[in-house]
Order: sequence, then structure tokens, then C-alpha cells
Amino acid sequence: MDHFRHGSAAQLQVAEVLRAARDGEHEKVTLQGPQVLAQLNPKTEASSYWLVQEALCSAAHAVDDYELMCRVADQMKQTAGQLNRTDLTIKALLAQSTARRCVGDDANALSLARQAQCLVRELDDQSPVRVQLYQVLLAALVEAGHPDEAWQLHQELADSLHLVADGQEQGKAYWTLGNLAFMVCEPDLGVHYHQRAAELLVPAQDMVLWARFNRATAELRLQAGILNEQVQDCLQRAELAFGLIEAGDLDHAGLCLTRSRAAALRGDPARAMAILEDFTSRYSGAPEHLVPLFSWWAQLLEQSGEPKAAQHKRHQAQQAGKDGS
Repeated sequence: MDHFRHGSAAQLQVAEVLRAARDGEHEKVTLQGPQVLAQLNPKTEASSYWLVQEALCSAAHAVDDYELMCRVADQMKQTAGQLNRTDLTIKALLAQSTARRCVGDDANALSLARQAQCLVRELDDQSPVRVQLYQVLLAALVEAGHPDEAWQLHQELADSLHLVADGQEQGKAYWTLGNLAFMVCEPDLGVHYHQRAAELLVPAQDMVLWARFNRATAELRLQAGILNEQVQDCLQRAELAFGLIEAGDLDHAGLCLTRSRAAALRGDPARAMAILEDFTSRYSGAPEHLVPLFSWWAQLLEQSGEPKAAQHKRHQAQQAGKDGS
């Protein structure tokens, strides 16, 4: 009887973690997920164990807790083996790859993604896991310095999107495709893919993701020299969304960078640098998040005819990178 009650209570807790994951309550998942896993038997309750691990790994990614993400991702592969499921083994490898990429271990991230690519041949051609595979593989290739190889595979992802019924997942895939298009200097296609992502991603389903997408698409368009009403709308949506959630240091730094870039493209470099000055003077988070801000600041100073000040900012960027390593 006690065993039955324990099992029932544990399953209710599993259900609550999965509900929180569906509703985008990432902090709650990262707090409760480990507690629930501690109450489950990974051998006799492997299916529930996997579901909680998957939700926990995703939530850790969303809140930038890469240490937790790496740890859980490594454990997921063992659970997938316990279940003897090739599709879950592939998902575990992809989780490991994403986790490694987030901590800058690009070589291992690509190696893990390629392992998953080899295994996917064992699955049915209609398996939706293929969409996740190509998303992670393309990102790993880009971060490892192989954007051209990633671009050669982009059609594989585009042709696989019909395998996923969930609009949110399709939106993430179009986001990936757009990022890649911008990287290989195809801005029109990048805008096209990002517009499809904007139509599919739902803020009520995941406000953090929505905020990050709008900031990211605004940033990439600005980098491509595009400043129009759509870009302004994306930036405003990002600012509004980040104001409604507990955004992390990386998100705040990214938003500052994009706001500064928009000011510069409007022809106001002084305002662009003032935005950077205001943010960095108040910032107290992880120093590595300031590297792109100092690098951009150096560019602005160089363009303003201040090479010595620009060199100083480049030095600050290097120092921030060292302090964060």
C-alpha cells in the first residue's frame, strides 16, 4: 500500500513538472525536476524518468543554466539505453550536442551531432526526430566554423518540416533556417524564414523563446543593414517580453547590443554608445556576456575616428572573455 501511494504521488509530481514545462514555467521545472528524479527509479520507471529529464534539460537551456543542462543531457543517454529506443538515443545525443555548444565546446558538439546523424538512418523516413537532428546539426556546424556545409544541408531541414505537427517546433526550425540564411549573406531568404517563424511561434506558449526570437531576428536584420518598421516592431516586442519575464544576464546584454545597433543604423552613434555606457556601468553579471558589447563599442569608436579609445574597448572585450573562462 505504501509503495502504491509512493508511486501515485511520484506520478502526480511527474505530471506537474510536465505541465510546468508545457506552460513555459522554466524556473519551476529546474527547481522541481531534480526532486522528482530523486523519487523515481531509473530502472523500473525509465519512461517517466526520461520525460522529466527531457523537460529539465530544456528548462535548464531556457534559463541559461548550462551546468545543469550538461549534467542532465549526459544522463539522458543512459536512460535512452535503458529504454532501448534509437529515437531517444538520438534525442539524448542532440541534447548533449546542444549543451556542449552552449558552453563553447564546439568540437564535441559537432561530434555528438554527427553521431546522431549516423543513427537517424535507422529510423523511418517520416520520423519527426529528423527535424530536431537537422536543427542541432546545422547549429553545431555553424559554431564549429562550417557555415557552407551547414547551408548545403539547409534544404534537408526545410523539406522535413512537414513531419512536425506542432507549430512551435516548426517555428523554431524556421528560426534556425533564417539564422543560417543571414550567416551566408542571404538576407532576403533570412527575412522570409524568420517571418514564417514569427507566424508560428506563440508567446503564450513560451514567452522566453518569443522574446529571444524577436531580439535575435532584429539583431540579424540590423547586422544586414536592414532597419524598417518590421525591425522596429521586433525590437519593441523583445523589450516588452523581456520586461514581463525574469530575463537572464545574457538576454539583457543581447537586448542592449541590439538597441545600440539600431541607434547606430538610425545615424546616431553617440546614442548607440550611450546605451552601451549605461548598461555596462550597471552590469554585475557574468563578464563573458559583455564581450560582444565591447567589440561593437570598439567598432563604433573606430568609425567615429577614435582609434585609441577603440583599442581600449577591444582590450576590455579580451579581458571580459578571460575573466569569464
